[in-house]
Amino acid sequence: MLSESYDISEFISKVKGQSAHEIIYMADLEATEAERHLFKHKNGDDRESVKNYAKLIKDFVLYIRYGVQTHSVRQIDPMALETIGREC
Repeated sequence: MLSESYDISEFISKVKGQSAHEIIYMADLEATEAERHLFKHKNGDDRESVKNYAKLIKDFVLYIRYGVQTHSVRQIDPMALETIGREC
C-alpha cells in the first residue's frame, strides 16, 4: 500500500512524477489492496473509511483516464489534481 492511512493526498504525493500508465497501474494495485483489507478484516473499525478510499481510488483512475470528475474526485485538493493532470 502506498497510503498506509488510506489517504488520497498521501497516495497522490507518492505517484507524482509518474506517467499516466504507471499512475493507473499503481492506483489499481492500491484499490485492490484496500479491498483485500476489507475482505480480511470483516469487523474492523475502519471499514467505512477503507471502502470510501477504494472507491475514491477507482474514481481517481476514471479521472486520469478520461478526465471524468465524479462527486468524490471533486473533493480532492484541486492543486493535487492539477499537478497530476499536467504530468499525464
